[in-house]
Amino acid sequence: MADKMTSILKKIVEKRKLRIDEAQRERPEALLSAMLSQRPMIRNFGAGLHQNAQKPAAIMAEIKRRSPSKGELNPDLNPASLAKAYEKGGAAALSVLTEPDFFGGSLEDMQAARSATLLPVLRKDFIFTPYQVLESAAMGADAILLIARILDPKRHKELANLASELGLTVLHEIHGEEEIFQTLDAGARFVGINNRDLATFETDIRLAPRMASLLPKGVIAVALSGIRGPEDIAVSRHLGVHSFLVGESLVRSPDPEKDLKAMVESGVLP
Repeated sequence: MADKMTSILKKIVEKRKLRIDEAQRERPEALLSAMLSQRPMIRNFGAGLHQNAQKPAAIMAEIKRRSPSKGELNPDLNPASLAKAYEKGGAAALSVLTEPDFFGGSLEDMQAARSATLLPVLRKDFIFTPYQVLESAAMGADAILLIARILDPKRHKELANLASELGLTVLHEIHGEEEIFQTLDAGARFVGINNRDLATFETDIRLAPRMASLLPKGVIAVALSGIRGPEDIAVSRHLGVHSFLVGESLVRSPDPEKDLKAMVESGVLP
């Protein structure tokens, strides 16, 4: 396990280890492997993400019940209903939190959201074991998140390779320049740049464009965290980032479909 984690990340990962032990007893790897033959057809997660200034913004819309920093976000959240609103609003993909203790998520939330739409779904969780990758595929995810900060380079590459073997797309999350090489060495095609510093929870929406400029051509950058509305999308697009993950502002919105449409249409360059 990487030694660069903040205290909150350490708490989340330690709790996740206990949950994984429980899951392995309930659903052993042999059962998950058998379930793969029944998994739904994989949807192309990366198809809607892009770096094209002339296209509408590519937005991965997130389903998240709560967060460690903000607490409960939407006590009445219905994953299927919200997923349908996101699809109507023009989402390129869905991101669903499945971490239960700090974010209130579940694999059932992910499955409900996926079943309600035709959109590809990212399992957003703290994944650091091969079991979790296999579990993601068996339970119907189209893509997974791998966070560089909680993985050493060897494990990062191992999990990315396993995901590829299972037909899963990987969104690799970074925050600092020092994580770029590790991520590229793991074969990254999609890099999520977290605008939020997980050590301080401070957010800088200009971080993603700065980091994106350091990525090689052909690697698609996705801005994560801190995107509150069309204005933030427009700022990032004018600085060269055209794919985004938006969560809290949409989850809290009384009209997520309308708000998402406004974000998708924001910042299209002539």
